[in-house]
Amino acid sequence: MSWKAFGKLFVWIGLMIFLVPWLVFVSVQEIAAQSNVVRLAVVLTPEDSGLLRAILPDFERQTGLRVEVYSGEDVYDRARNGQADLVISHYGHAAVESFMAEGFSLWPRFVFGDQNVIIGPSSDPAHVFGLSDAVEGFRRIAQSRSPFVSNNGGIPKYMEDLLWEAAGRPPKEGWYVDLGLREQQAVQAAAQRGAYTMWGLVPFLLYQERTQVDLRPLLVNDSLLSRMMFSVVMKPEKFPNANVEGAKALEKYLLLPATQARIRAFRYPGLDHALWWPSARDNSPATLGYGPEGVLGPLPAPAINPGGVVNAADRRAGIRPGSIVEIYGTNLAVSACSAATLPAPTQLACSPTRVSVSGRDAPLLYVSPLQINAQIPSESGPGSVNVTVIRGQAQSNPVTVTLIP
Repeated sequence: MSWKAFGKLFVWIGLMIFLVPWLVFVSVQEIAAQSNVVRLAVVLTPEDSGLLRAILPDFERQTGLRVEVYSGEDVYDRARNGQADLVISHYGHAAVESFMAEGFSLWPRFVFGDQNVIIGPSSDPAHVFGLSDAVEGFRRIAQSRSPFVSNNGGIPKYMEDLLWEAAGRPPKEGWYVDLGLREQQAVQAAAQRGAYTMWGLVPFLLYQERTQVDLRPLLVNDSLLSRMMFSVVMKPEKFPNANVEGAKALEKYLLLPATQARIRAFRYPGLDHALWWPSARDNSPATLGYGPEGVLGPLPAPAINPGGVVNAADRRAGIRPGSIVEIYGTNLAVSACSAATLPAPTQLACSPTRVSVSGRDAPLLYVSPLQINAQIPSESGPGSVNVTVIRGQAQSNPVTVTLIP
């Protein structure tokens, strides 16, 4: 080897000695950064309706995780490409069956459902507005021979046929119009004829905003018209770089009773009707933390240690209404997390754990299997109170605490 070639080799080796540690450092930094990000791939309507923007910020504040949302119909393609940690879609999504059959994800969990609705003119000649029974609404449309334009968009067509069967198969002559149209085209045809039709509530509201079409949702809130959605966490064996723990934390948050209540209460601007149906109740009690065992295996009932409720500022000091206390014990929560908002919530994202102070739920600052930091409700007067930890349906031993003035 010539001195010139040896010199080039020496420079190359020196450069690699310098670069390799730097590249390793960058790689580790990227992995560490990604562990704080949960990549959520979701079909269009939860994002388009504003639901996710309403419920995800609390999860981010409580856990310190950041949720990156991708919204589209190709969510399972992205998941197969390793671009998602958690996917939310309709149970009937075209790509679900093959994705699940090939073992790409953990067991699905039902989270919420959107709904199809009967849409019609403001004059409402069949008088279906305000009904919560879609079969009765369809029957009135047929009996009044009010025009109805069929929406051949798959699920709306199936729903229409279901209502027709349940209404007693009324004759279709003179009122029923099938032009072979789907979705937006069917809605436009209904508007031109002053007719009724069916479509998904969220896509209709968005279409109405863009076009000012002269129709409105008239019959909503019949669970028969609801379409269930579920979440799936990527299987770590298939996707070793997925943030599985972050995805599980987000999934648990979506299943919490407090989150499910917010989903039910969510409203679209200008519409005083629920857009979404909570459906976590369709999971097993164990999944929800309300069974004899939870998703992490058998979970014994929580137990508070003797003398395990103390003043967090000074363990030797007395406890007053409004004081922050530390509660020590076992099996108090499924996992650990902290509140990131004030006033603190009475349930955190990581566990269905509550602290009852003589029947009043205490704000929670921190929960973990061995310790809880909570605030004694200020409404609790001086005197004896019973402190109990409730995790799902499991309840701890009560501990009597004397509150001082």
